Amino acid sequence: MAVIEPTGVAAASAGAGAVPGSRRSAGNGVIVAYVIAYLALYIALITPVISTLAVKVNEISTVATRAGDLSLVTGIGAFFAFVANPIAGALSDRTTSRFGMRRPWLVIGVIGGAVGLLVIATASGIWQVVVGWAIAQTAFNGTQAALQAVLPDQVEEHRRGKVSGWLGIAQNASSLIGIGLATLFAAAGLTSFWSIAVPAAIGVVGVVVFAALLHDRRLSKADAVPFHLGAFVKGFWISPRKHPDFAWAFTGRFLMLLGFAAYNGYQVYFLLTRFGFDTPTALSWQLRLSVVQTIVLVVAAALGGWLSDRTGRRKVFVIVATVLAGVGLIVFASAQDPNILFVAAALFGAGLGAYFAVDLALVTDVLPNRETDAAKNMGVFNIANALPQSLAPALAPLLLGIGSTTAGNYTLLFVVAAVVILAGAASTMFIKGAR
Repeated sequence: MAVIEPTGVAAASAGAGAVPGSRRSAGNGVIVAYVIAYLALYIALITPVISTLAVKVNEISTVATRAGDLSLVTGIGAFFAFVANPIAGALSDRTTSRFGMRRPWLVIGVIGGAVGLLVIATASGIWQVVVGWAIAQTAFNGTQAALQAVLPDQVEEHRRGKVSGWLGIAQNASSLIGIGLATLFAAAGLTSFWSIAVPAAIGVVGVVVFAALLHDRRLSKADAVPFHLGAFVKGFWISPRKHPDFAWAFTGRFLMLLGFAAYNGYQVYFLLTRFGFDTPTALSWQLRLSVVQTIVLVVAAALGGWLSDRTGRRKVFVIVATVLAGVGLIVFASAQDPNILFVAAALFGAGLGAYFAVDLALVTDVLPNRETDAAKNMGVFNIANALPQSLAPALAPLLLGIGSTTAGNYTLLFVVAAVVILAGAASTMFIKGAR
């Protein structure tokens, strides 16, 4: 497995690093604002992925074309996320603004992302949705790269598991809030405009408030290393022999998120097809399942993060969490009674909670050059988040078309996604630099 990440030698010779700016440990108030900003950003970013993009596409497509149209929208958007995240991270590491290294990217990115969502909310054709989602993914991933860099920037190592756990809770609770808003607006007979525009506004408010409170790192112009795209791209090669732990961590996250992307992107259409629901009913079931999933997730994330810090272990929690998520997805795929989906949601929630609580801390523990290239390296790692969002829409129509009617073979899609997730557990076992 080849993972793109700068080695210490390549980074230094290519001028890929930035001298650390002044830093300080974040206080409890800033940590709370950090978690809220994470929640707000993901309300804006995740809600379209799991719900409102599917609803919007369903409004302007047919049953026969909607899965393909959704794949086009999410696939192109994910490509822009794939490119934007590491580049924004590298530029953030070199930003010498008097406002700090991360703050400009937080504010400009979240506002730009909201503009992209408004383009989607007012769209009347698929290509308008494509353009809007490309803008949103590009801008929001700039914010995401800077926001995640705050963890190694300002959170001490002995607190990272706990803070990572709360960030995991926030990231996953965002879907519950977003689906709740979409369900509320659908039940009121409102168009998808409101279920897209309101999360966008929440994202702007949450991130901007955090940016105002953040005691950001600052980098002097004399210490900043110039950004050269050619050197940057060359620096994005890592030999698995030099950084095997990072390579295996990347692989595990990639496989987990590949299965997760298939589940997220097509859950609404699964409910519409398997049980014959209309859109408001499908959204209401998605909300109920999300409530169960989130409750279990919060408990698992809080407990997993605490136990991980307490024991000093990361890998075992990631492996168990991945297995739980895979089993939950298999139950989801085989359910013929919608009530069985609550069992699947609980298993999946337990897996996600424990996984996202500990995985980010695990990655931080094995992150190369984290003193000089934290944002870029976290941005590179986020390729494992963005690339699956591009591949899943490309693969999904192929699986949906096997041995099925026009509506799609969602059982096969989710079973394959579960197998991919379980493979992620195996890859984590090969990490040696963390317990």
